[in-house]
Amino acid sequence: MRRALPLLIVAGFAAAALALYWPALSLALMGDDYQWVQHAHRAMHSPLLLLADLDSFYRPASTWTLALDRLLWGFWPAGFHLTNVLLQGLAAAGLALAGRRLGLPLVAALAAGALWLATPFTSEPAIAVAIRFENLLLLAWLALIAAWPGPEETWSRGRVAAVAGATLLAAASKETWVVTFILVLALELGTRRTRPAAALKRSLPFLGAAALYAVIYFLAFPSDKGYFEMSFAPLAKVPHMLAAFLFLEPFTPAGFLLTWRGLLALALAGVAVGQAIRRRSPAGLAGIALAFASLLPTLLVPYLPTRYTAIPYAGLALLAVATIVSAPGATPSVVARVARAGAAVTGVLFLGAGIVGVRNEIVDAARVSDAHTRLLAEAAAVAPQLPLDRPVAVVRAEVDNPLRAIARSPQGLAKLFFVRHPDPYGLIDAAALFEWVIAREDVVVRRYDDGDTRFLGERGAVLLHESGRFAWVDRAARDVTQEARRWRDRQMPVRWIRRGPAR
Repeated sequence: MRRALPLLIVAGFAAAALALYWPALSLALMGDDYQWVQHAHRAMHSPLLLLADLDSFYRPASTWTLALDRLLWGFWPAGFHLTNVLLQGLAAAGLALAGRRLGLPLVAALAAGALWLATPFTSEPAIAVAIRFENLLLLAWLALIAAWPGPEETWSRGRVAAVAGATLLAAASKETWVVTFILVLALELGTRRTRPAAALKRSLPFLGAAALYAVIYFLAFPSDKGYFEMSFAPLAKVPHMLAAFLFLEPFTPAGFLLTWRGLLALALAGVAVGQAIRRRSPAGLAGIALAFASLLPTLLVPYLPTRYTAIPYAGLALLAVATIVSAPGATPSVVARVARAGAAVTGVLFLGAGIVGVRNEIVDAARVSDAHTRLLAEAAAVAPQLPLDRPVAVVRAEVDNPLRAIARSPQGLAKLFFVRHPDPYGLIDAAALFEWVIAREDVVVRRYDDGDTRFLGERGAVLLHESGRFAWVDRAARDVTQEARRWRDRQMPVRWIRRGPAR
């Protein structure tokens, strides 16, 4: 039974994730999903791209899983969403198993996994195919926790290999992996019970690897992508996030204000952090690392999409459960029983509110999906006539913004949407859009941002996107750049696309 328990936990959480997120399987792919699937398609024809970035985002683990999805599901969106939902269930199970590994009672560990699974603050990686890297990173860190030896255990070859593999998976999942050394420090202090100086020394190899990665990364991609704001204002998102987790104030993804509710939430978290440090709680210290270290790389980013809250919520679930489990130890038995009962009731309330919140997130995602489905149908209507032997200038002749209407009246949490202003309806990169609707393994449609000069004087086509339809302006213009300039001069964005090699 002990050997079967991990499998039962995984199966149980996978089933729970499918039950909770079942409506998400009917969604279309949305936004960045198409570019990531397109990148995976190219990588299937050129294996070196399995290790490449996408627009300076280095997350090859996503490419690997999406390439597998392409092999399994082809162009069936539900298959991609199924993989995401199963990864969500696996992450919840991994959190519960990590809790057990860190010494939590079975019920407490399962509670941490359930609270993480059933909350809108972790729903984006389950719903958005392009955001699965958050769960891949979380799974890598949870695998690291599982492989790290306890105080009476030795460093076997298997453990070394498992830790190395988990670290490499983290590095391939998201740039945030660079804070892995803080998790290692927490495991040394809590799980191994080593002295602080020795724990710090043992985390140095991970710090060195992160520093080397950072140097190489910024040499390869010398830009901060314009994300960071060098001021104290973004720091207010930490107390705001904690307050939103505790339902003390409504969640907002930008324009954070420091409120008394945020300060109260920060104080409550501070008490739990202090207790975990004082007791050297393995689960508490690991929870602190997941909750707060994972925020450090994006601390100065002035917004807070729910992809940023998924891993912190996992850490805070561990920390909260560890605090509750250890707190009644020094209190009278009657008080302890009342405290446990109160914690159980609170947990059930959080769970119920979380389930409702997740379903509301899926309602909002369905509205986004509907907007994408309309655009896909419009593109599919003209895709058979798309010339594959010449450049095509796709002109956005409408100013519709379906994402704005959804953002103004969300059913679930407040949201930030990235609008691709040069692309139809601001929704899907034009090249990725037409590659998806053409749906041929031998066709790769590439975007060329230098089309005005690259295709100067070439014969090509001009495709206009208006509200409700695509329309051909000219499928055989003698000088396609001259024809496209007429529309650009009227302040209409132009995207250049062309069939290109997969490499």
